[in-house]
Amino acid sequence: MIIRFLIIIGVLTGMGSMALAQSTGTEHAQDQNEAMIDTIKRMQIKREENEHRKLIERAAEIKDNVEALLSESSESGLQHATRIYDKRLKDIEKYSRQIRSESGGAGDEELEEKPGSLDEALKRLKTASEKLNESIARTSRRVVSVAVINDANEVIQLVKIIRGYLN
Repeated sequence: MIIRFLIIIGVLTGMGSMALAQSTGTEHAQDQNEAMIDTIKRMQIKREENEHRKLIERAAEIKDNVEALLSESSESGLQHATRIYDKRLKDIEKYSRQIRSESGGAGDEELEEKPGSLDEALKRLKTASEKLNESIARTSRRVVSVAVINDANEVIQLVKIIRGYLN
């Protein structure tokens, strides 16, 4: 009888320690899951910050390309357009499309008032690129900015108009 009693106590004690080990294992697994979720969130935030930083860099490149285009056109005249002008215009358009797409915009919208001459188009392109650069620098990565989308659309349309004047 005493032997049975000791066996029952031994079995019950073993079950208790197994249950304790399982609950500790479950808590440990939950801690690991929470740590993994936190790591994934941090990685996502970092990726979004890097993407926004790239958009800011693209806007600055657009502004620089427009300024270079204007200085080259004043020196040699855009009527003698070379591959450099065409490449600059392609880069400006490509970066503007990237910014517009990443900002949540899509589709080309025609300009309400089209410039009457090549010089006017270039001046408006300079103004639009500066506005785009400023507006994207002011927005955070979590904001969908209509101003950024509109400025990018204007730059794209002006590039198309300038290409028309050059061809």
